[in-house]
Amino acid sequence: MTTKEVVEILKKGMAYAQRTKFKEAMAYYNKALALDPKCPEGWYLRASALIETGKPEEALADCEKALALNQNYSDAWSKKGLALFNLERFEDAALAATRASTLNGNDATAWYIKGVCLDELGRSDEAQEAYG
Repeated sequence: MTTKEVVEILKKGMAYAQRTKFKEAMAYYNKALALDPKCPEGWYLRASALIETGKPEEALADCEKALALNQNYSDAWSKKGLALFNLERFEDAALAATRASTLNGNDATAWYIKGVCLDELGRSDEAQEAYG
């Protein structure tokens, strides 16, 4: 299986995810990962679907797999922050969101997650900076 074929499978999964058909999306992500388990995008996309279906622990594990393959994958850091937030691990979530926003200063989701987590931790002044 070539990288191009794996990318096409992931695109099909993303098309289902965009229509909130996460079960179908997961099937494509699983197929892509079976063919190429060293594809960080596959792990990230599957983590996204897992978050959407209320499985933050599984999503966190997939984010960790994506980041083991690419430590500078800002979207995976952002998704890890969201998974940790959903698990009410606010300090860890803020750290992951900070890493994401450091890698991609335009990642509005990372900044938002960071702000919400800092609010949860009682650090309102820092949260306001993140929101800004």
